[in-house]
Amino acid sequence: MRCASGFGTALVVMAIATGGCGASNAAIKPGPMPPEGSFTGVYFSPQYGEMHIVQNGNAVVGQYTKDERSGRIQGEADGDVMRFEWSESKAMVSNRPQESRGHGYFRYMVDASNGDHVLKGRWGIGDDDSKGGEWNAYKSRTRKPELDQPGSSTNSAGSEEDSANSPDDESGEE
Repeated sequence: MRCASGFGTALVVMAIATGGCGASNAAIKPGPMPPEGSFTGVYFSPQYGEMHIVQNGNAVVGQYTKDERSGRIQGEADGDVMRFEWSESKAMVSNRPQESRGHGYFRYMVDASNGDHVLKGRWGIGDDDSKGGEWNAYKSRTRKPELDQPGSSTNSAGSEEDSANSPDDESGEE
């Protein structure tokens, strides 16, 4: 198996998930996906804004946007864990985007206190998948992912409602 730079090849994802290409993977073990769970959905992350994710078998792709940044993720799901490669472009004042790449992982969970489906994870730069910081999100109960138009939504009012409060959590932030 050879490692390549960039997206678009399942070999890269498999190499990353198995620790190839010098990847520094966090020691997390997959468990079973919770009932009615799927990585497919629209998520809201305090760190990285709105994320649209689609899972097809074990393959997972997605896009995210927040403020001046937009990015893509591509990875592989194993039970309740998804390991992925991310690529991000951040608009700069000089009109020259700053490009960044790295790896990360999400664990899919259901919050027992309110039933929300959430992602808890981390990201890293380059081959590292965890030393960059947290990447957490909760899943919309009503919206469907759209990958054709990154950063846009046909239902912007739904985005504001979902990102303001979880349907079962009217108390606000923790």
